[in-house]
Parts: sequence; structure tokens; C-alpha cells
Amino acid sequence: MVYKEDRAQQMRDDLEAAIGHYMVAVAGRLLDEGLPVSSVSSYGAYDDPSQDTFGADVEGSVEFTRSFRRAVFGEGRDAGLLWCGVSGWCFFCIPEGSGRTLMESARWMGGGLTPDPGRVAAFLSNVQLDAAHSGSDERPFYRAPHAEPISLLQRLAVFNADSRSAESSYYESRFACVQIDACQKRVVSALTAEKQEVVEVALRSGELQALLGFLEYVEGAAPRDDAREMARRLCSDLSLRARDGWEGLHEHREALTYAEEQR
Repeated sequence: MVYKEDRAQQMRDDLEAAIGHYMVAVAGRLLDEGLPVSSVSSYGAYDDPSQDTFGADVEGSVEFTRSFRRAVFGEGRDAGLLWCGVSGWCFFCIPEGSGRTLMESARWMGGGLTPDPGRVAAFLSNVQLDAAHSGSDERPFYRAPHAEPISLLQRLAVFNADSRSAESSYYESRFACVQIDACQKRVVSALTAEKQEVVEVALRSGELQALLGFLEYVEGAAPRDDAREMARRLCSDLSLRARDGWEGLHEHREALTYAEEQR
């Protein structure tokens, strides 16, 4: 009995990891397209009877920043992408106080249980244009709940192909690297863009200090050396320019120099 339970727990853990890597693959594609993915999640308990209420078992999600959700889908809405191990991908958008469940608000992508990340990104693009009519409100069923977990694990294994290094063997660590990589690319692109105008921005001293504080946090918390170095240099540039004014515009440009080296 103990051995059987150990095997079941190992399967739960393996499914959670495999689903997590699938979520990271989709999140990476969305981040490459400039979308602000904030987190991913994974649930691998294929034998959890409490999921029977929803006709489901394992699942994963890709979540976005609150500002993105509010700007695209409206104030007070919980919105995101959910992957269901029975029915594949759906987009959900729940107005605050509506009393609706996720399943009641779901618009189902279709196209199979584990579609390519590019197809999921295309689905979300359609959602941004017309959330109410993208996909279908009819839920597809590709697999019976709790059934054939080994087969599902094999289907998901392809999305773990890029996780060979020790730093990316855990999907959480892999997502952190993918997220900061996308952010670094955007920062480098912005800093090295051609024909940049000099912009005057009025800041209170406290606001400037708050911004510098966030950059110091990134310097300490970012999972990659290049992101930490970029944050350090940008923080230094802004601090010195605030001290020297316009005269420091062309002198204090360590972040720009570093960005040019990164291209």
C-alpha cells in the first residue's frame, strides 16, 4: 500500500512539473510577443476527487499583470488563460461581483488537448480583439478525468525539451529565466532605439527615490547577471543625472553603453 501511494505521489509530482513546463513554453511565446505575463501555475493531482465537480483533474494557468487585465478587459475583472487536462485551453474573464464561476465564463480554444504555444498565442490575440466571441462556449472533451496519467505525461514531455540545464529543471526557475530574458530584451531594445527624443519628466524627489528603489530591488533579485547589471547601471545613471541635470545627459550613460554591448 505504501509503495502504491509512493508511485501515485510520484505521478502527481511528475505531472505537475510537466504541466508547469508546458505553461512556461506558452508564457515564453506570449512574452516574446510583448505581453506582460506575471506568473504561471500547475496542478498535477490527477486523482483528486474534488475536481469531479468541474469534470476535470489536472490543470495549469498563465496569468497577466493587473494593469494589462484592466486595460484590455475592463476594470475589476479576473482574466487569464487556463489549461484543463480534460478540455485543453480556455480564456476566462470574470467581472468582479458577478458571481460567475470560471467555467461559466470560459471561452474554449479547441484544437486539441496540447496545442503548440504559437496556436495558444494566436488564440489570445483573437481574444484581445473580441473576448466575448473568440473561441466557443461549448466545452470540448479530449480525455476522461483521472484517466491514463502516463499517456498524458508522455504528451506533455515535448514541452520540457529545453529544460536540460540545472537552473531550468524546475518550471518555476525556468519561468523566472524566461521572464527576465524577455524583460532584458525589451530594455535593450528601448535603450538602443534610433532617433530618441530627450523627454522632460517632472518627478517629486520621493518618486525618483521610489523608482531607484525598485531598480535596486531588481539588481538584487533578478535571476541573471546581465539583468542585475543593467538595473545597477540604469539606477546609477538616473541618480547621477538627477544630481547633475542636463549636463549629465551625455556623461552618465552606462546603461546605454551596456545595452549596446548586449545587442
